[in-house]
Amino acid sequence: MRVLHIVNDAETGGAQTLIEQLLLSREAGDEAHLLVLLSPGALSPRLEAAATSTTYAGMSRRDVLPVAAVRAVRTLVKRHRIDVVHSHLQQSDLVNALTPHGAVRVSTLHSSLDQASSRVAGIVWRIAAKLSSRFDAVVACSPSARDFAVEFGYRFPGEQIRIVHNGSVTAAEPAPEPSGDPLLLHLGRHAPSKDHPTLFAAFAGVLQRHPRARLVCAGHRVDPENTELTRELERLGIDHAVTLRGSVSDVRGLIRSAHAMVFSSNHEALPMAGIEALGEGLPVVTTDTGDARLLAVEPWAVVPMSDPASLADSVCRLLELGPGQRHELRRRSWELARDEFDIRGAARRYRELYEELTAES
Repeated sequence: MRVLHIVNDAETGGAQTLIEQLLLSREAGDEAHLLVLLSPGALSPRLEAAATSTTYAGMSRRDVLPVAAVRAVRTLVKRHRIDVVHSHLQQSDLVNALTPHGAVRVSTLHSSLDQASSRVAGIVWRIAAKLSSRFDAVVACSPSARDFAVEFGYRFPGEQIRIVHNGSVTAAEPAPEPSGDPLLLHLGRHAPSKDHPTLFAAFAGVLQRHPRARLVCAGHRVDPENTELTRELERLGIDHAVTLRGSVSDVRGLIRSAHAMVFSSNHEALPMAGIEALGEGLPVVTTDTGDARLLAVEPWAVVPMSDPASLADSVCRLLELGPGQRHELRRRSWELARDEFDIRGAARRYRELYEELTAES
């Protein structure tokens, strides 16, 4: 089986992480090539190491008409005799749908809302929705991602959209709780849907009860050069306790250093970073958006959206558990990853889908 994956960029993100895992999990004898629409990013070394080959189309984020990418897809399909072109995220879906490459077309929906990112993103979403009927299969990472596609006007039949939860590597055992002061982790790019203001306001509340707590945020444009974020931290008086790391490649290292993963999103499908956290036994506290609740092992770890006080209370409840209770929470989080989100299950389902579609073509 020869598969070409297409993704918008090589920055830290759920789609990129899933692609890496699928590349690494391919069967012996299979080829898994990668086309990145933009230029190299933070995850490029990992993606390049995992893929059979990696190509960068060099597009701009402002490009609506992906001429260079269409040309690259046609070249790669012909050169590698590709059986399946599998696109991730809407810009990549647009390229896949527009290119007359002759291979099977597969799309994975990774999110439930993204048009707030930019005007161009909104245009791309709408065009991709109209062209979705050109795909041989559309897969959603969660029920909410499928439901959003239907509500948004995807022309691919909603009842035929398959659901395959994203998967990640589950560690051999839960990582031990780190020593030292409480460290909270948030992974997510800078976008309105991630709702960093709610995260920061909630952390300000946590600091009132746990003044030695620290928050580490990582993701595309979540860095010290982002004045929108740094000004909010200064306004709240918590800049001394928050570190903005930007895009990182060693996500697992960050996860193992933390006491909890916190999500504050107001629109989300199923955060891949949360699945990675569970794989190391890191408990997740999340807002109740999309299917994010599936990542929590306790009802109190799921709180309303845009409610900093509730998010702070939930985090504090976790931090104030006894050592034995926290150990049990980590064990249950790890078991959830092992039973529901292991990459081997996701890779197997995608491989079965590829085989089904190529047999029909």
